[in-house]
Amino acid sequence: MTQDNSYIFLNRLIVTTHTGAYAYDELFHKGVNIIRGKNSSGKSTISNFIFYILGGDYNNWNAESLKCREVFAEVSINNATYTLKRTITTSLKQPMSVFWGNFEQAKSDIINWKTFSYSQSDERLSFSSILFKALSYTEVRSESDNNITLHQLLRLIYIDQDSPTQCLFRRENFDLPAIRQAVSEMLLGVYDDSLYNGRLTLRKANKDYDVKKREFDSLTKLYSQSGNATSITELNKNIEFLNKKLNDTQLDITKIKDGSQKIKISKNSITRVGKIQKELLPIKQKFRELNSEVYQLDLDIIDSKYFIEMLQKRVIELNNSILAKKVLGELTLSHCPECLNPLENHTPVGHCSLCKQSLDEDEERSHAKRLKQEIEIQIKESQGLLIKKERRIVEKRSSLPEWKSKINILQKDLDLAISESQSSRDNKIDDLYILKGNTEKELEILMQQVKGIDLLELLKKELSELKLLIENLKLSIQQKDYSQKVNRDKAMMQIGINTVKILKSDLDRQGEFMNARKVDIDFYGDSFSLDGNFNFSASSNTYFKNAIRFAIFFSSLQLGFMRYPKFIFCDNMEDKGMEKERTQNLQNLIVKISNSFSDKVEHQIIFSTSMIADNLNNTPYCVGDDYDQNNKTLKV
Repeated sequence: MTQDNSYIFLNRLIVTTHTGAYAYDELFHKGVNIIRGKNSSGKSTISNFIFYILGGDYNNWNAESLKCREVFAEVSINNATYTLKRTITTSLKQPMSVFWGNFEQAKSDIINWKTFSYSQSDERLSFSSILFKALSYTEVRSESDNNITLHQLLRLIYIDQDSPTQCLFRRENFDLPAIRQAVSEMLLGVYDDSLYNGRLTLRKANKDYDVKKREFDSLTKLYSQSGNATSITELNKNIEFLNKKLNDTQLDITKIKDGSQKIKISKNSITRVGKIQKELLPIKQKFRELNSEVYQLDLDIIDSKYFIEMLQKRVIELNNSILAKKVLGELTLSHCPECLNPLENHTPVGHCSLCKQSLDEDEERSHAKRLKQEIEIQIKESQGLLIKKERRIVEKRSSLPEWKSKINILQKDLDLAISESQSSRDNKIDDLYILKGNTEKELEILMQQVKGIDLLELLKKELSELKLLIENLKLSIQQKDYSQKVNRDKAMMQIGINTVKILKSDLDRQGEFMNARKVDIDFYGDSFSLDGNFNFSASSNTYFKNAIRFAIFFSSLQLGFMRYPKFIFCDNMEDKGMEKERTQNLQNLIVKISNSFSDKVEHQIIFSTSMIADNLNNTPYCVGDDYDQNNKTLKV
């Protein structure tokens, strides 16, 4: 069966002290890894460090842990190697630094580390987003619109000993059922990526539609009640009418003045000319500046779109390069591409057949993925800036007609003042000036309304597009829902089968386990039961919980659509008073099942125990020493 290619394996864990010394440095391998030692020797501390460095949010450090400064992890994620680093602190939501390469390269390179925050925003990416991309996971939100983080995934990957045995997930104070449901759906692979993205898009589209519809209705009502135009066509007709009225009034004033006796221009007329000129100059300057800004923004937007397009093409090229390398493998050159002469065929393994230099495929993949993620970050940032530029240019373009109208009105006033040659006005001219002033005021108000009408027209267009998008998304989601249900049923059936097998392999300590038939799991409610029962002894509850969690893990190795990252870790398997023989039986069972997959699916299991089975002790399964009070995990 085709397996999902997403995985994360821990290759090496390093904990450093405040002086830079190594308090812990151990290598891990694929398959089963056992950390063993007496109680209070620091096994849980190492488990918590693994949880923390892989993205968990943790600050309940013991005194020994706080003597350390940083924790590093070299990990393999989908054919590439990364080194992760986090500072040990009592504050929550700490950032993570990522290096694309192994730890030996990372410790001597201070330039190529990138630091990412715990939380994501429109302006910055979180480390969860970065590592999700490395895992080929899509960004996931719960139904309550909360981002799913690595911390949330690890709650179903890490079996800790502090959570109650009746809780399937690692316990949290503020635990939303919707988040648990989203985490389970993601790890079990019971969703189609396009379906899940479609749901996210639909929820956002519905939300946008509601917001824009309220805004549109409010503006329409406001304009209707005030007697103003509610369309740009109607408004333009009103503006055209007022402009004509203003021109006619101006002509009437000119005609009356032309028919009057010309006399010397009064001092008041000269003063009025200067006043209008003084008012007109800054308005013309503002109009020129606005025009210049609009022109520059136009160029910037064209530039930004071209830049984003080039970056997107670069991502496609990198993806094609990675895929081509994977498909073609080691395509050996037989002839020199320059002179076409045959090449010597005595190239050592792992070296270039052309230049004879050593090849590090893992380093190449890490470098390619680092470049890809850096470009994707640039794309996200550039798209955010582009949206801001497009909003700015709409605002500035909407202001241009208003400023242009002000210039036209003042210019006409100036022309009139310059041509004015009467020292007094008759009643008719005064009335015309009053009419002209009122018309100018009405025109100014209408020009201000242009912005609102532009917004109404824009909202009308966006509402129409959103309505069409919502209808198409609903149809697409409906068609894909069936496939999701099929996968869910398959996953839950396989998990139930594997759980029953593990329960029946237990020592004869809980009669219900020996006769197990049906396992019910409620991820939303964070509960589970066996044949309707959920209240067993403390040790049996621990065994039952471990059985389900490992059943989920082993099911992911059997079902290709599941997205559990081929990795699980468990702290202190014999928690809550499990007897030695019982926990050792479970250890051997896990090793046996793991070995059955060893030549089929690569995976990694890490667990700690103070009662290691004799046949497993001091074998390649073990990581580090057999710890005790005189030889603890942390050397501080």
